[in-house]
Amino acid sequence: GIGAAIGRALDGITNVYVRLLDRMLPRASIIVVTALLLIVGGVFSYRALGTGFLPEMDEGSFILDYWTPGGTALAETDRQLHIVEQVLAETPEVVGTSRRTGAELGLFATEQNRGDIAVRLKSRGDRERGILEVIDEVRGKLESQVPRMRVEFVQILSDVLDDLSGAGKPVEIKLFGSDLNALETYAKSLAEPLEKVEGLQDFFAGIAEPSAEMAMKVQGAEIARAGMTANQVSNVVSGALLGVAAGEIRLDDRAIGVRVRAPDSVRFDATQLGALPILTPSGGQTVPLASVATFVTQDVRSEHLRENQQQVLMITAGVEKRALSEVMTDIQTVLSAHPVPAGIRMELGGRFASQQQAFRSLLIVLALAALSVMAVMLVQFRSFIEPLVVLLAAPLSFVGAFIALLITGTALNVSSFMGLILLVGLIVKNGIILLDFTRSRMLNDGVDLEEGLREAARVRLRPILMTTLCTLFGLAPLALGIGAGSEMQKPLALAVIGGLALSTPITLLVVPVLLVAIRGRGHRLAAPSVHG
Repeated sequence: GIGAAIGRALDGITNVYVRLLDRMLPRASIIVVTALLLIVGGVFSYRALGTGFLPEMDEGSFILDYWTPGGTALAETDRQLHIVEQVLAETPEVVGTSRRTGAELGLFATEQNRGDIAVRLKSRGDRERGILEVIDEVRGKLESQVPRMRVEFVQILSDVLDDLSGAGKPVEIKLFGSDLNALETYAKSLAEPLEKVEGLQDFFAGIAEPSAEMAMKVQGAEIARAGMTANQVSNVVSGALLGVAAGEIRLDDRAIGVRVRAPDSVRFDATQLGALPILTPSGGQTVPLASVATFVTQDVRSEHLRENQQQVLMITAGVEKRALSEVMTDIQTVLSAHPVPAGIRMELGGRFASQQQAFRSLLIVLALAALSVMAVMLVQFRSFIEPLVVLLAAPLSFVGAFIALLITGTALNVSSFMGLILLVGLIVKNGIILLDFTRSRMLNDGVDLEEGLREAARVRLRPILMTTLCTLFGLAPLALGIGAGSEMQKPLALAVIGGLALSTPITLLVVPVLLVAIRGRGHRLAAPSVHG
């Protein structure tokens, strides 16, 4: 039957392993050189491997954030958005949209020139293109049909995770300084070379489009001649523009406040506003507003940003179809070619900063995992030699993980890093199974180290292979990307599968050979004494 065939196959593998171990035990140098070569290969694989923060996913929906120029009327914003909605409706993969203007995801109130559109796509099996391809097409059409509208595309889960991690955008270059003109000048010098960086999308130089403003300048000599103050003129104009409370209308279930103000034909026309009569304090005479003030229409900055009470200008962008580390390398090359001027401080934020912080935390977790495993093995073997030999085999599993990620084009991110931590326990488990049986035979039967290793290889290879194969087959669906949300765990599965597939056969040779090289082939353990 099938069970018998599998048993015969395992027996054949065991015999091959035992014969190979017999040949390798006196040749420790070959094993050491092989392990070192693998580690060197792993270093090169790591250098060639891109790094990122979170895996790229196809969630089946995305958010389109939009900004029309500052000061754009609500009617004009709505007109442009009808064009955007038409583009989305003509995209075959889109099955539904939901638009918010003057609000955004989370129901936060915003200006009337901004908001977002939630876009839902067909299920992955019903469309030929991935979500990034759909976004690319929509982005290209919007750039040609509504060129003055700034848009950014983000998938919902990625956006939420970025917000939770404190990364507003995948790429953020923060410029701090007291002189906003200097910040904008430096940002403009960076904009052109940064836009050419491959993988950057939805680039924004941090300089918002100016907003139209009508400024009023009070003439000091004229108001003094009329016996007025600048504050009195300002109050009159404020009442005409914003209105003055004039009581309320009481209904059965509520009260409605009433404000009196000038009509829009006066409020938005400098000529008409200049004819507004102002009552002088003395004599009860009126003078036109234009006789004591002048009006100037100008463009001003539509927003001022601060972070930790410091003025900041943020250059932002998204990252698509390329590893974050590769994009940041190119960005840092551009920044090196354009040194920061005096009076400006630069800081890299966004997903890159979150990745660096996450990797530092995961390195600490990896070190704690190794120390914990070391402590357990010290209790088990009552010696430092065996735990150290077993832990030395752990880097070989990282080599396999890096090679698997490199072959599949997967970046080293938080998910795959967790796979490396998981590998420490899995690889150490194989060494413990092998050496614990060896120790038991040496204590109970008095055999030497070499003979104990031979028997352990013959008896314990089958459970080692069974647990390893169960792990590999159990992770196969995730590695193949089968099932909803599998993209998030796919890098972890690939790292574990690559690490186990390469390191298990090598570890089964490295651990025994190194232990024999250190302890000696004839090493024995004294039988435990029995006290009456």
